[in-house]
Amino acid sequence: MPFVLREPTGQIIAIYQDPHDGAEEELPMNHPDIMAFLGTKDGAAATLLDLAQSDLEMARVVEDLVELLIMRGVITMDDLPPAAQDKLNRRQHWRGTLDEALAMFGGGKVI
Repeated sequence: MPFVLREPTGQIIAIYQDPHDGAEEELPMNHPDIMAFLGTKDGAAATLLDLAQSDLEMARVVEDLVELLIMRGVITMDDLPPAAQDKLNRRQHWRGTLDEALAMFGGGKVI
C-alpha cells in the first residue's frame, strides 16, 4: 500500500512506495483520495490498478513455476537466494494454513 503526503487542506499532493518525511499515512491503492489524485492524469488510475493486479497475478505464476521446477528436479530450493527461499517458505506456510482452515468448513484448496 502506498504512503501519502497531504497538504493542510487534506488533499493528497504526493504518493510514495515507502514512508517518507510527512508521509506516514498508508492507504489502499483503491482509496478514493488516491483515485482522485491519480485521476488528474487521463486513465492513470485505472492503468496503475490494472498493473498492480497484474503484478499480483504474475507473482503467483512465478511462485507456481518455481514450485514446478523444484518438483521436476530442475532446481532445488538451495539454488535460490536466501531471501527468495524465505519468501517462498512463508507463502507456502500461509497457503497451508488457509488450506487447513478451509478444509474445516468443507472448502477447497487455496489457489
